[in-house]
Amino acid sequence: RKLQRPLQGGISQPLLQAIKLRLDRREQSLLYLNRRGYAPVICCDACGWLSHCYRCSAYLVFHREPDKNLLRCHYCGAEAQAPKHCPDCGNVDLTPLGQGTQRIEETLAALFPNANIARIDADTTRGKGGAQELFDAVHHGSVDILIGTQMVAKGHDFQRITLVGILNPDAALYSQDFRASERLFAQLMQVAGRAGRAGLRGEVFVQTRYPQSDIYRSLLRHDYPGYAETLLAHRQKAGLSPFAFL
Repeated sequence: RKLQRPLQGGISQPLLQAIKLRLDRREQSLLYLNRRGYAPVICCDACGWLSHCYRCSAYLVFHREPDKNLLRCHYCGAEAQAPKHCPDCGNVDLTPLGQGTQRIEETLAALFPNANIARIDADTTRGKGGAQELFDAVHHGSVDILIGTQMVAKGHDFQRITLVGILNPDAALYSQDFRASERLFAQLMQVAGRAGRAGLRGEVFVQTRYPQSDIYRSLLRHDYPGYAETLLAHRQKAGLSPFAFL
């Protein structure tokens, strides 16, 4: 049964309640979102314009900076100042679509003003030693809620993180790259493993529109062999690697 839950700034009420419970217990929460920036794209509600990259076929991602708003391409590196009105029709009401790590951070800061929140992504760790300082703060317990991308998914032994919330993972299910769902499964297994590493009970929330998908069913069972068999059957039927040369 598909259950639609209302979202508050991209986060469901059960996940918000779970975060509050960790704050009350003085435990840590990790929210994983593989999309840095404020929003994946901005659009015009009047004419449908989207922030396409002017140098490649990707979209320009909306980033909020202290002194200006920028559009950045995470593929080719193109960058431009965010327009104040639609380049096509002149409409001044441009809307951010979706959530990036910046927007999730803004939402949580408003909902939990007394919590110490840290964001670890390619934007916050550009300076020398920036990533290590943030990771040290998490390890020392001075961070209540950690928001991160793939940088936090593996290789870290966070002793006080008992909750992992995975936001918006569905895009990989319909990617043009046939390997995308395989990579997503590996990422989800890795980031889920950040919870409950010091004898404390861990809990993982996955926010998805497709809970009956094979990938999430297998994730619940920690069943990589079963999911691999499903993927291999699909690839053999479609004539894809490893059953054919590309």
